Amino acid sequence: MHKVKVNKYYHGMLSVRDYDCEKGMRLGGLQIVHKGKVVLEVSPASLGLALVNNKNKPTKSKFPPYKMYKLVDFRFTQKDEGTEQSELDLGGL
Repeated sequence: MHKVKVNKYYHGMLSVRDYDCEKGMRLGGLQIVHKGKVVLEVSPASLGLALVNNKNKPTKSKFPPYKMYKLVDFRFTQKDEGTEQSELDLGGL
């Protein structure tokens, strides 16, 4: 299994570069790490489907050797712990 650390969570998606997905296919799957935890495990078959159905445009890397890559999006819903409001503060109303 190939592990990839993803920092950005945007519109319910975690994005991984296409070459990481290809490496995950070769190594038997992909583990996506977000906020220090493995939040998603993707099988090689699912990685293949995600690469084939990917509609994102190629992006050029900002650093040498300036390789082209595509971002592959995986839908993920966060389950925040302790997000319930314990007390309502009306600010002196």
